[in-house]
Amino acid sequence: MKQKLAANKPAYLRFFPLLGDIKQAERAGLSQDLLAGMITAILLIPQALAYSLLAGLPPEVGLYASVLPPIIYAFTGTSRTLAVGPVAVAAVMVAAALVPYAAGDPDKYLSGALILSALTGLIMLAMGFLRLGWLTHFISHPVLTGFTTGAAIFIVGTQLAALMGISVPKGVSFAVLLQVLVDNIHTYNLAAAIFGGVAVVLLILARQPLAIGLTKMGMAQQSAMILGRTAPLFVVVAAILLAWWLDAASRFGIAVVGLVPQGLPLPSFDFMKAEGWAELLPAATMIAVIAYVESISVAKILAFRRRQRIDPDQEFRALGLANVAAACAGTMPVAGGFSRSMVNFDAGARTQLAAIVTASLVALAAFLFTGLLENLPKAVLSAIIVVAVWQLIDIKGLKHTWCYDKGDGFAQGATLLGVLAFGIEHGLMLGVGLALILFLYRTSRPHIAVVGRIAGTEHYRNIHRHRVQTWPQLLLVRIDENIYFANTPRVETELHNLVLDDAITDVVLIFSGVAYVDSSGLEMLESIEEELSSSKVRLHLAEVKGPVLDRLCGTKLYESLGGERIYLSTEKAVEQLVPATTI
Repeated sequence: MKQKLAANKPAYLRFFPLLGDIKQAERAGLSQDLLAGMITAILLIPQALAYSLLAGLPPEVGLYASVLPPIIYAFTGTSRTLAVGPVAVAAVMVAAALVPYAAGDPDKYLSGALILSALTGLIMLAMGFLRLGWLTHFISHPVLTGFTTGAAIFIVGTQLAALMGISVPKGVSFAVLLQVLVDNIHTYNLAAAIFGGVAVVLLILARQPLAIGLTKMGMAQQSAMILGRTAPLFVVVAAILLAWWLDAASRFGIAVVGLVPQGLPLPSFDFMKAEGWAELLPAATMIAVIAYVESISVAKILAFRRRQRIDPDQEFRALGLANVAAACAGTMPVAGGFSRSMVNFDAGARTQLAAIVTASLVALAAFLFTGLLENLPKAVLSAIIVVAVWQLIDIKGLKHTWCYDKGDGFAQGATLLGVLAFGIEHGLMLGVGLALILFLYRTSRPHIAVVGRIAGTEHYRNIHRHRVQTWPQLLLVRIDENIYFANTPRVETELHNLVLDDAITDVVLIFSGVAYVDSSGLEMLESIEEELSSSKVRLHLAEVKGPVLDRLCGTKLYESLGGERIYLSTEKAVEQLVPATTI
């Protein structure tokens, strides 16, 4: 019934889910959205400033990314609680792409960011309309974890310099970054280090310790958790007041944000005239894939908690529109942020109306409060970045993956090290390449088992793992993998080795683990059937899945076997081929 209703849903509701959500929402739910939007805005404003600086852009660009793009996503996205805006990993990928592109020209750097947003959005839109979301599945979870861990370590490394007031060139590798830090450690700014260090401590304490303390004092656990996650804004306000009171920029040489333009720029298409679209296309493709994978992962987690559904293709289109809007709004690529989305969810958001409230408050801040940011120490923004991305470092996950599967563990570790050694994009490509090579290696060496029947049952298991009944004239072979060009030589060799016994008169291939047979596999099976027939041995198939059987119909193999040599189950084959007295 639900599927029928979904199918009858008006087209405008499929492309603008928010309209339907608001129509169905109760007044209490809308008030929850209002509260959640206000709370998320408290977290988003300092994060937006910090991630903009992480991308190498002026701080106001982060505010621009938190207004129009989230509103566009709010009307078109299928997640009710995903908070779209600037994110750390995309920011560092933007910086990695723009440093060689701009070559020190700030105007070209900014126009390059807009080109990246536009390209990212167009790529997402194309993949959404062509339903190519399945391509992102080639980034396995271990590779994605290794990538995010490596990127987080790299981000922390870049911010250590800012925390101590040390100047580091943009676009350097992780090794060069560490070398510069070591060589210039004597130039650190003590005042900046104090501001940054205290901010880190306060932000860490504001997470779990503050929530636990407030809970013990009688505050509701959810309220205590939300208050802890909105701590960055209070830290920023305190840092601004203290830096202003001490005149820290003049007296101690602390780097501060400086003057931030008031208001929001009018949407513009001037970036379309800029050069470098082809040069930035590879980087934009990587950003699009990572932004989508990060966003859809968070969206699915939150949707599952409330038994809601996510449309992956519509998410691609919604994020694509949001990024195109980001380009027009003069800002960097955007994606769904984990920490903001969790705050939005925990605060009780029911629809994307909460995101519109958040964007409206950020816009209000851009018009009224940007003048107050002049004395904000950049070390404090670096502290916000460090604490936010630290949770992405998952060394324990690497150990767990390695213990379970050495191949996946190797790919995860290689991706992590590749990001640090070769950069964000090349590290990810290395991980994806290794994962695909491992997949081909594993599937090219399929598990092939000779099976027998467990006494008193109709269950057939590996003769080397269980005590089973077998018959000298009958060979039962189970192939536990799809049969395709990469593994047909090995399957053929294994079958040849298994039928050397002259007593064998019948061979049954059990296809319970085979979901696909390609043309190379079909040719191999037809060749095996001919060879066995010439040796007076009959080939049979059992437990063939419907889609595989459909493809086999009309082939030479199917005509040779006929309906009488293809069995619904292994038990039916044994009953037919083994005398009743020996069963």
